Amino acid sequence: MSFSDLKNHRAIADQLRNSLERGRLAHAYLFTGVRGAGKEDVARTLAQALNCLEKENDACGKCDSCRRIAAGNHPDIHWVKPESKSRRITVDQLREFERAVNLRAANARVKVGIIADAECLNEEASNAFLKTLEEPPAQTIIILLTAEPQRLLPTILSRCLRIGFGPVANSVSPYRAQVLPVLAKFADARGVAGAYQLLTALTGLLQQLKEQTKQTAEAEANLDRYEHLDAKLRDRMEDQLEARIAGEYRSAREQVLEELYSWFADVLLCVEKADPELLEHPEQIDALRLAAANLTPARAGTNLDAIEEIRESLFRNIPETLAFEVALLKVAAI
Repeated sequence: MSFSDLKNHRAIADQLRNSLERGRLAHAYLFTGVRGAGKEDVARTLAQALNCLEKENDACGKCDSCRRIAAGNHPDIHWVKPESKSRRITVDQLREFERAVNLRAANARVKVGIIADAECLNEEASNAFLKTLEEPPAQTIIILLTAEPQRLLPTILSRCLRIGFGPVANSVSPYRAQVLPVLAKFADARGVAGAYQLLTALTGLLQQLKEQTKQTAEAEANLDRYEHLDAKLRDRMEDQLEARIAGEYRSAREQVLEELYSWFADVLLCVEKADPELLEHPEQIDALRLAAANLTPARAGTNLDAIEEIRESLFRNIPETLAFEVALLKVAAI
């Protein structure tokens, strides 16, 4: 993949390419944006462009270096992702990362360290990382990727050049077709009974997504082929798989929340009698008007706040079902 292939992030690609051509790249970047916005693709392309064997200041995508970076097995491009069951990046992971980036490069012109889901750095890991972030080894660039920059230490934020990613243009969540029928079915849900009807439907959908995520990840990992490995190594691989499943499910759940939020934003627009062309879901106009019936603008705005509170509750590790229950009871209140 080259910079020109990053069609959904043309401005960001041009910014990075220009910085590369002028020799003015920052030593540390913070890529922020919703999950699925393409942060990993851009980070990988930058790593390829820094080390491409065929093109200057860009990536060909075909040379040995580009192919190894794309496959995730280049010895000088180091990734860190949450591995523990608690979805944290631990201090041990960070120390291994720091050891790796401090080694002499095996093949690369520029070593690259990429920390995905950087908001999952625990406090000890964050503090241990500060010195390396402030003074990276020579010919090394560090890139942090996060959907929740507010969870990072201010001292980490201040040491990085921040680049914001919006959602991919014209993208539609793969879960929209599953979420919208549920919301339309319970568009006129009111009171406690209505709240629990919607809660049952949504938690059932989330459980299906969790099981689908688990089955897909397990099939791709196929750990049965490693039965002969040392027990400790296999245990680590199983922990990594569990962390992957948890991370991918969190991403799916976040997209479900985005769909909920966009639905109730449309309800607010209907309450305000806005032009239907402004709606995210104009094909659901009848159900949206049913949901908007008898609501005041203030009440519709409160419903939006309740959906946003689900995110905050999940961040504070409140059980998922309870987080949804409290919010939906507020939404369905008369």
